[in-house]
Amino acid sequence: MNEELSVTLVIAVASALVGLLCLYLFAVALLRLRRAKAGKAPVGDTPADLRIFARNQALSAVVMFGLAAFILFYS
Repeated sequence: MNEELSVTLVIAVASALVGLLCLYLFAVALLRLRRAKAGKAPVGDTPADLRIFARNQALSAVVMFGLAAFILFYS
């Protein structure tokens, strides 16, 4: 029983860490979007691409935190 719980806990923590990484990438995309709107972005960073990237990272973070909560709730 303890071995199953520890594996479940490790998977839940890993999911939460991936969620934090996604939140970090979301914040970076928003900062880069602000620079792109100000005209200071590097070549290749269009506001539309950065908005799509930020949206995808936010959705990924929600899914990963949801997965971690689901794993903890049903373990």
